[in-house]
Amino acid sequence: MSKSNIVFKLEYQNPKNKTKGISGWIKYATQKNKADPSSIDQYNLLNDFIIYSKKDAFITESDEAFLWNSNGDVAVKDVLDKIKVLDNNGMYWRGFLSFPSEFALNHGLITKIDYYSLTNNVMPSLILDMGLDLNNTEWMCALHLDTPKHPHIHLCIYEKVPMKTNPRYPKSVIYKFKSNVVSYLIDNIQFYELRDKTFAYITEKINLKEFNKIKSQRLFSDSYRKELNKKLLSLYEHLPKKGRLQYNSKNMIPYKEELNSIIEYILLHDSVKYDYAKYLRLLDEHQKELNNLYGNSQYNKKRKYYNDQLNRLYSKIGNEILANFKRYQSTESMEREKQFLQKHILELNFKSRNDYSKEETKKNIAKDLYKLCMISGLNDTQIKKIFYRWIQNSHYDFDVETLISSVATSNIDMSTTEFYNSLKKLGYDFERYNKFKNKYFYRELNYKSFINQAINHLMYELEQEEKQIIEEIQYNLEVEDYKV
Repeated sequence: MSKSNIVFKLEYQNPKNKTKGISGWIKYATQKNKADPSSIDQYNLLNDFIIYSKKDAFITESDEAFLWNSNGDVAVKDVLDKIKVLDNNGMYWRGFLSFPSEFALNHGLITKIDYYSLTNNVMPSLILDMGLDLNNTEWMCALHLDTPKHPHIHLCIYEKVPMKTNPRYPKSVIYKFKSNVVSYLIDNIQFYELRDKTFAYITEKINLKEFNKIKSQRLFSDSYRKELNKKLLSLYEHLPKKGRLQYNSKNMIPYKEELNSIIEYILLHDSVKYDYAKYLRLLDEHQKELNNLYGNSQYNKKRKYYNDQLNRLYSKIGNEILANFKRYQSTESMEREKQFLQKHILELNFKSRNDYSKEETKKNIAKDLYKLCMISGLNDTQIKKIFYRWIQNSHYDFDVETLISSVATSNIDMSTTEFYNSLKKLGYDFERYNKFKNKYFYRELNYKSFINQAINHLMYELEQEEKQIIEEIQYNLEVEDYKV
């Protein structure tokens, strides 16, 4: 098994006298022949040189600062005075974090301030994961450079007031801590900025103002949108009307492949696919970096990081597609029809049979047409236009204004059955009307809305990734026994 470049060990101590136990750790951690005495609070360019020089030649005993905590340097005398008032019952934890020297240098751990910054970033999470209260917990560290091939940090954690009764902690605490160290050591700023720019460039090309237009589109041609519409309609017809619909939910397993093909269709558009490929290359490089950090762990063999990030990208876009479906389904059927007619009634080419023997039948159809016009929110001019075209198409002999005046009513309520029956008499049976709706479906889908939401989610995830690069990575470590 490949040995990890990050070695971490943490063990609890439950002595008869906690003060003496912590004092013993301090004595070990601050040995002059082991510990780096340079000051964090007084850090300056000279310290860069001191790190690689004979420290005794530059630092007086009064300048020595072996220990640090979250606030910076900690004087040994101050710590010893502080722990004298502790309740001697309870336990404390001690451990070390070690790296190969070349690995440390390659990942920015050069001066003491670099190690200090690392601990300030990872220690609070470790304390919380151990089940301790941050406000009731003290921690301190010391940097040992006595083994040039393996610079290492010694750390000590204890409670101000004993609260924890079980000193043990799950193995996941170790894994998470090492994951947080990895997150910090990877060149976050350069890597994430590059990835953010790539994501922004990808999504900017998807997120165009012309995205919802049918003609003169800069990105999505009419044929492209129709194909996307076809894929979405097929998915929506298959999706269950009830149950939890989230990209990673069990209910979506039978439909995951179809949904993924839609997401891929968006990402592989000619104007996007090259940047998408660039993003995948970045993920691949990051995965290789993790392989270097952790060795050949089971998670790295399965390319966990790469697959997790790709799943995150797909899930954000996929969930917006599913959210659009759920919004559509949650709207009452009649309300959906009203919304559709308000946008498209003027495009319907109404025509009724011309072999009705009774004028009353024709007028009843005209009443239904008037209701449809009112439901759609048409003004008088638009209503006249609809009636005129209907009369002409049906070869009826009516005066438009007289007919409208005779059928006008304030009662425009219609049940779903009445609505579809009215359309049928106006030349749109269920099959023809649905065909018409499907034709305009891709106009009605608010593509821009769900893509924008996906972008927002994705950018948030990218900002947070520094804190959650890898979760629950498990592997065995080869470490030396900790000796005081």
